[in-house]
Amino acid sequence: MANCYIHKTAVIDQPVHIGDHTKIWHFCHIMPDVSIGKNCVLGQNVFVAEGVVIGNNVHIQNNVSVYAGVTLEDDVGQVVCLPTIVIHVQLIPNRMVNLAK
Repeated sequence: MANCYIHKTAVIDQPVHIGDHTKIWHFCHIMPDVSIGKNCVLGQNVFVAEGVVIGNNVHIQNNVSVYAGVTLEDDVGQVVCLPTIVIHVQLIPNRMVNLAK
């Protein structure tokens, strides 16, 4: 966690792994046993539940909740993690998830 930026208002419950050059912004809450890769950005007010795995180069916009059991693969970007969504399924880059069924 030495080579990352964590805003002073973010809550990081231990133990967690945060990769190099990752930025965690205002009012985020990261629960225990979370793994966040390198070069990630978690926007303002992001919630990450216990046991979530976030790969490298993942950008999560403001007000997103990522719930237990979710894995965000490497390079899942801003197009998928838009502001104010709830993620409760596994996301893989370059795949469309149809939740309208």
